[in-house]
Amino acid sequence: MRQSTPFEISVNLEYAFQDAGETIEQRIDAAAVGFRYVEIFLLKGRDLPAIRAALARNSVQLVSTVADYVTQLVDPQTHEGFCDIFRKAAQDALFLGCRNVVVTSGRAVPWLTRPVQLRIFADALVRLLPIAEELGVTIYLESANTRHDHPGVLCSTTQDSACVVEMLFSPRVRLICDLYHSMVEGEDPAKELPRVIHLTDHIQIGDAPGRGEPGSGTIDWPAQLALLKQLEYKGLIGLELKPTKAPTASALAYIQQLCGDA
Repeated sequence: MRQSTPFEISVNLEYAFQDAGETIEQRIDAAAVGFRYVEIFLLKGRDLPAIRAALARNSVQLVSTVADYVTQLVDPQTHEGFCDIFRKAAQDALFLGCRNVVVTSGRAVPWLTRPVQLRIFADALVRLLPIAEELGVTIYLESANTRHDHPGVLCSTTQDSACVVEMLFSPRVRLICDLYHSMVEGEDPAKELPRVIHLTDHIQIGDAPGRGEPGSGTIDWPAQLALLKQLEYKGLIGLELKPTKAPTASALAYIQQLCGDA
């Protein structure tokens, strides 16, 4: 996936390039001017043939989608139904040439300890592994902060998701590390990333506060990219952020330059 620049970028089209239109295919057309890789959240209810055509005509690769947001996987009674949700999401992703499906933990419960809840979440993923093997897809686990964006979510820290990845010990389950969520949760990437970089296939970023584009907040992005370079990270930098200015291409120019110069 790497070109001549030190860090290749993917851009999340749920937030970026909204100025190009309401549909994902319109945003793919706009993003293709500067980006070869894109990310989408849910595929359910979308015009998949139109999206596939837009990806093909622009030579753009879809790198990840999300299976579901709402299922509370700490409840074992949801596990069987979630297998069906995951299978459909994976099949739709494959239709679009994508082999990575994000799975989130859902909300925690107050009556079980965190280690017990993480084990139940891991049990849900164990049931997904045969489906992932059959279809040839990778499950991406991602933590999300509880302090601002996702109150009550079970996997709120980088170590929560890393713990579950390590429980499963499967090449079909890997980690997304979202530096925005991590830093909003109070984590220090210089301490967290060295612990989990061997489990990590994808890094996502957004500035804080506000989850805008790099340069809109207070995070030192040259320092963060230098850390990733030091750790010999070889994956994509995913821009999962809400541009604070239009057009999107202008908002993202700074991080494109940094990634090119890192």
